[in-house]
Amino acid sequence: MTDPRPPHVDPVEAMTATGLGCFEWDPATGRFTLDECGLAVFDLHPDEYDGMAAGLSRRIPVDEVIRLFKLVEDIRAGRSDSYSSYFRIRRRDGSMRWTHTQGQVVRDPGRAEVRVVGVVRDATQELSHSALRLMAEDDRQRQESALREVAQALGEALTVDDVVTVLTGDQSMRRLGAQGITLGVVDQGRVKLVGAVGQVNVRVRAMHQARLTEPRPLNDVVRSGEPAFFTSRQVFLRRYPDLADQVADSPATAAAFLPLTAQGRPIGALALVYEGKRGFTSEDRTLLTTLASAIAQSLQRAMLVDQSREIAAGLQNAMLPRHLPRPAGGALTVRYRTAREGVWIGGDWYDAVPLGEGEVGVAIGDVQGHDTEAAAIMGQLRIAMTAYAAEGHSSTEVLRRASAFLAELRADRFATCLYARVSLATGLVRAANAGHLPPLVRHADGTVDRIEVATGLPLGLPAAWLPDGYPPTGFTLAPGDTLLLYSDGLVERPGEDLELGLARLAALLAGGPVGLEELADRLSETLGARLEAEDDAALLLLHRDGTGGAAVGPGAEAPGVADPGVADPGV
Repeated sequence: MTDPRPPHVDPVEAMTATGLGCFEWDPATGRFTLDECGLAVFDLHPDEYDGMAAGLSRRIPVDEVIRLFKLVEDIRAGRSDSYSSYFRIRRRDGSMRWTHTQGQVVRDPGRAEVRVVGVVRDATQELSHSALRLMAEDDRQRQESALREVAQALGEALTVDDVVTVLTGDQSMRRLGAQGITLGVVDQGRVKLVGAVGQVNVRVRAMHQARLTEPRPLNDVVRSGEPAFFTSRQVFLRRYPDLADQVADSPATAAAFLPLTAQGRPIGALALVYEGKRGFTSEDRTLLTTLASAIAQSLQRAMLVDQSREIAAGLQNAMLPRHLPRPAGGALTVRYRTAREGVWIGGDWYDAVPLGEGEVGVAIGDVQGHDTEAAAIMGQLRIAMTAYAAEGHSSTEVLRRASAFLAELRADRFATCLYARVSLATGLVRAANAGHLPPLVRHADGTVDRIEVATGLPLGLPAAWLPDGYPPTGFTLAPGDTLLLYSDGLVERPGEDLELGLARLAALLAGGPVGLEELADRLSETLGARLEAEDDAALLLLHRDGTGGAAVGPGAEAPGVADPGVADPGV
């Protein structure tokens, strides 16, 4: 006999058997209640879940959280009453699982706030083929895009410091998906650490200070020229047992150590450390090897540039005066910075010569060009001018002789220059100008005057072009006054009227510190170290304190050539 009652379906039994979890979410409070099956989908134990939606973020990757947040916002804003979405969760062992959730808004009578009820389930099986293929393709495209972004940034890196900045920035960690990055370069038989970022690298740094012959991860890949990939702490410690203390409390689950080889020569190594990563696919290894090649090329280029800069700085230092006089009755200081582009060498110079009887000769100049020839000509011209000044010639005669000297070099270069004889005892200044920018004087009350010195043609032009020579201009420095001589690199900016630059310099001088060294630093750092500074820059400050006396020297060390954007110590 047939049972007239309809078949009974136990929904709890059905949901439990299929792993279908239920939830209730209160958007107003953030409470997100999951049943036992729902907790199992998220791979959570009841005692480790606080019942709040924020507590699920530990299981959901950031990109998935962002996508789900947009769905949630539609619910909160009333733009939708339901949603359905596939998303990935990270299980406690680090593996990823596809899940599906579906929710429906419930409006309770007499309650303004809404609730959302729904289900969540493991969707791994149904997506095991097509979705995983799509996910792998998406991951590959993201990795390739990240590699292109890093390579583009490396292409703009000019120095080793620039390369380090690119690789150890937060952007690089995000792009490469690593939680720690360490960069080392081969230096005198060791892998020298030049940059590191990420918490997982704090304890790793000590691994990379040994000699190349000692067994260390970066040392080994440098010697072998082959990358090393680790996804097991046990395997890593079997190879490097003496590093057990260094990785004992590290959260790292995987690491890639990549040799940096340029033109067949090992120049460094890169370590990428991961937290949560469980393996390296063949695509991962190919992309990381390609990344290492791009880094090696940029690093080699940057090392050559740094070597060129070091040579240029040495040459520039040799061309500039090593000692400056210590004038009684006043104070003297100088600053010089090289251009940010090119070979970091140029034709700007400064000089100060003790002349006796309370006088000092000061000069600022600029030889045309930014190359080694300009620097060599600058050195010869400066030495010649020093000799002419030391012979006691007038400002006019010093420039006339210097112009003839430069013309005789047949270098097809000209130079601008301002030279002045200054008596710190009386304050009298006798200046001559060969096409250079006008000096500025800051008075004791902080006001600034531009001194219009009669201007002749630049040095090195034919004598027939100079019928009037270099007419002298006289003015007086009162006690407490400060004279500023400077080159155009301190005031010129591409596409800007020169008057704006001169006004900016005058304003900075007027509002600058009282101390001469501090004032020189302020001028150099503010005007000479800007990012768009394409020209070298020099300045000379001479302060009269009114005590008088003879200039003595040489005695003070002149500063060396600064790295681009770095002010040197004063004298």
